[in-house]
Amino acid sequence: MRILIEMELEVKIPGDRANVNEIFMAVQTAMLDARSQAATKAIEGYEEQIIKTLCGASGRGAKKGLGSHAEKGPDGKRCRYRTFRRAGRWSDERTLYGGDGIVVRFRPRTVECVGCGRRMTPILEALELEDGQRQTDELLLRVTESVAETSYRRGSAQLEVFGEVPIPKSTAHRMVADVEIPTSRSEEGTILGADGTGFKRQPGKKGEVRFVLEIKGNGVLHPIGVWAGTSWEEISQEVQERQAGQASLFLSDGERALENWMGKLAQEQSRCHWHFSRDLSYALWQDGVSKEERDDEKENTRRLLAIELPEEDMEELSPRKRLELGRRIESAEAELADLQQAFLEKGYDRAATYVGNAKDRLFGYLRTWMATGIACPRATSIIENLIRELVRRLKKIGWNWSDAGAARMGRIVMVRRYDQEKWEEYWKKRMNLQGRCTARLTRCEYKLCA
Repeated sequence: MRILIEMELEVKIPGDRANVNEIFMAVQTAMLDARSQAATKAIEGYEEQIIKTLCGASGRGAKKGLGSHAEKGPDGKRCRYRTFRRAGRWSDERTLYGGDGIVVRFRPRTVECVGCGRRMTPILEALELEDGQRQTDELLLRVTESVAETSYRRGSAQLEVFGEVPIPKSTAHRMVADVEIPTSRSEEGTILGADGTGFKRQPGKKGEVRFVLEIKGNGVLHPIGVWAGTSWEEISQEVQERQAGQASLFLSDGERALENWMGKLAQEQSRCHWHFSRDLSYALWQDGVSKEERDDEKENTRRLLAIELPEEDMEELSPRKRLELGRRIESAEAELADLQQAFLEKGYDRAATYVGNAKDRLFGYLRTWMATGIACPRATSIIENLIRELVRRLKKIGWNWSDAGAARMGRIVMVRRYDQEKWEEYWKKRMNLQGRCTARLTRCEYKLCA
């Protein structure tokens, strides 16, 4: 099928003087309307060809994929007829919003089966439109991308600035709330990370959205999933089902539930060094320790933890240096055990318990590197950055999230930012893109008028 749309663009330059900015802006404004009209004519031409085929004398082969329907009546059996007669138009207009400011308004045509009398609107099925659908998936993609990068308020304003259809942030929220990005399987031997953040939950209560990701050997983040209103035990079971194999390392901020349930999915655990120093200071404060002594102990733990990865690759590390690194780890862990005992003797029970729970999990990043060659981070800063990106989008004025909505928004942010292949795969499938329609400008000439 070939549809030729002819358009005429009139450009007026009063006084025969205009600069390049005025010409560009005038043409841009005119083309906003031209795009809508061209899309409308393309749909109307497509519709006319379909109706001609259905109402003509062509055989079933020419009508393949068109006109199949259930018989009119209660039985609902498939009708054997594929011949129709024209039956007028809708009384109301159908409006569709697309990207680039395209708005299509048309009154769809109906046909009637000559056999059973059932009336149909063939263009809606041909366009793959759902009942009540007012925007294209292509526009939904742009709205979702804009929201994933900023917030609903800024995203809707940004779309208007870029020439899209003006979309209120409440409308953008409703559109994006239905986007269900699928989760991914994990890979074997990577670094596993997990954390959570609070959000304003319906009906006015505090909720928590939790996510799991993996850090590949080249430092690339790969999202595994996002949950809300789900325990770490349940999340652990779901992630385990999707694991290709046990992770090399689990990196966390030291939350006990995280370590208990997610830590078992990895061969080794490692606590964030930044969180360890900060939380130890807090435990000492709970024990009534002065600020001066807390600062001294904080500096002491930083010294104990200051073991960097060697600059050489793991395979190139000499046996002597490997032995030396192992001894440094043992020495640091022994000093931490001494520190725990010292806290107990001073009556610092909370601090002693904290050090005792953490001391065997502070150098997992080094042991993993020595065993696999995978360079592991010492802190969860890469995870904290992701939390900040997520919080910026979940905390918005005038809306309380449901657990399901918060989880969907979290998956959108994570997949959009850290799994471009999965993102493109989802939208290509949703929009059912098969390269069945192309358009090109065949003629563009000027003509001077008096």
